[in-house]
Formats: sequence, structure tokens, C-alpha cells
Amino acid sequence: METFTDFSTALDLVAAATEEARPLPGFAQDSLLFKDLPAHLYHADRDALSCSLLKPLLVSPAHFQTALTATHSDSDAKDFGTLLHLLLLQPHLAGQEVAVYPEIVHPTTKAYREFVETNALKLVVDEPTFSAARQLADKVRETPYKGRPLGRFIEESMTEVSIYFTEPTTGLRLRVRHDIYHPDLAFDLKSTRHASVNMFSRDAVKFDYDLQAFMYSLGRSLYEGTSDAKPFVFIAAESNEPFSVHTLSASNSFLTNGAKKFQECLSIYNACAATGHWPDLSSDGEIEIEHWQQFTPTRAWLAGHSAV
Repeated sequence: METFTDFSTALDLVAAATEEARPLPGFAQDSLLFKDLPAHLYHADRDALSCSLLKPLLVSPAHFQTALTATHSDSDAKDFGTLLHLLLLQPHLAGQEVAVYPEIVHPTTKAYREFVETNALKLVVDEPTFSAARQLADKVRETPYKGRPLGRFIEESMTEVSIYFTEPTTGLRLRVRHDIYHPDLAFDLKSTRHASVNMFSRDAVKFDYDLQAFMYSLGRSLYEGTSDAKPFVFIAAESNEPFSVHTLSASNSFLTNGAKKFQECLSIYNACAATGHWPDLSSDGEIEIEHWQQFTPTRAWLAGHSAV
């Protein structure tokens, strides 16, 4: 849904911003906060490294290089998450960026193909998907947190806020985009197929939400000039009925794990950038069998048969 625009430096973003969207300078040198930077401009920037750009370094440097130029494919889950964010955090943009197909989608029908072509620059969803996202958005707003509905916290916050900052140790230019920037808290909205906290927690580590929580907290602390990071809270919203909603704070152990990933990413990036070498995972070795992988014949099928 996004148009790729190549920016050579972060200053191009400043120049591209409207007068009303000029960035606000922060406490740390060169730190900037954009209140209304359009998502396609933010995601197109390749001068400042984002959490999404850094994550592939945890696989290999070559995966990072590939991700820089990869074409991002859409999926039902990603589209639903984008729709939920718009309805909950930027409802004023939903009419401009979303086109609702009035029936259930049948991709091969002529009517649907024509609808997609007519709305080529919009997120196209069918009526059931739009209805489900709207119900979930309402559920999130009504969910209590610290004695108040989350909707009240959202009303008190800036949403989709972009922060640019320089990491003090490496001097690398980084960027983060907060879903909900509350004066006292940081919220991040995640749509999830899981209803349970346990299953979401597994995904949180698998998909490097710990790296995100640490990096976002660091960027905000540097911008605000504070030594103690604001609490970072995930809003985990189940994407299917009955639409369970969990508010899960990032613990010290979770943030510490994210800090280790963050330091590893920056270390790898600097080393590869200095040498111009971005190796992949190619290797030469042997496959070993762990004790728990050893095959043990059971012939359980004999138990129900008489000996011949």
C-alpha cells in the first residue's frame, strides 16, 4: 500500500515536511520528534536505521542487505493490523486510506478485481474484515488499564509519533515510531492470533518485540533527556472473536534481552560497514543428533496383532 521514496539523508524528511509538521528538537543533540510525519515517508527512509531494518542482522548481515531492497508483500494479518491501527489511532485517515469492498472477497471475480484497480493506492478490505477491526478497536478503547479505559489514554496521547536520534556509543542515526506516546507511558498496539498471554509472550521474543521495546525506550529517553525510561506497555489485541485484549508491560528481563539484541545489531552493522563485507549463513559442517532426537524403534503396531 506504500509508495517507496528514497531519501538520502534524514534532512530530506525535514525539508519534505509541511510547515505544521516541522520536527520538534529534543534534549539530546540532533534528536527530533515528528508529530505528523506520514507513514510512507517514515518507512521509506534508509538513512536512519529502524528496528525493522535492524532485525535481519540477528539472522545474518546478508539478510540485512537483502531486506533493504526487498519488496514488502501484503498478508491478511498485516492488512488487519494496519486497519486496526488506522481505526484506533488515526481514524481521520481511515476514509482516505481504506476502501471497503461491500461483500466477502472472492479474488477471482471481475467485480473485485475492478474494485482493487479503482482503489490501487488504498488498503482494500472486505466488509467482514472491516467490521471485525471496528469491533476490536472499540474493545481496545473500552479495556480498562490502571482504572481507566484505554481510550482515555489514547485521547491524552500523540499517536504515530516518529523520533530520530543518534545512538551515543556508535554514532549511528536511528529512528522509532511510537504508536501511542502518552506523557507517562508508551503503548504499542499489536494484533495477534493468540488469545493467551503465554502464546503472545512466545511470539514477542520470536519476533523481537523485546528489541523494539528497548530501542523505542532508548530513543524516547534520549529525546526527553531522562535517565529512567517510561513504562513500555504492549496492547495485545486478539484478531478473532471474542477479541481478548491484554495490556502487558515490558519487564526488566524483557528489556535487558532486547538491549542485548540491540547491542549485537549495532556491533554487527558497524563491523560490516567498516569492511564492506556482509556475509550470509553459508557454512561447511556436519549435522549432529542430540540425545533426544535419537530414533528408537517401538513397533507399537504389533501390540494389537497376534503373533504369526
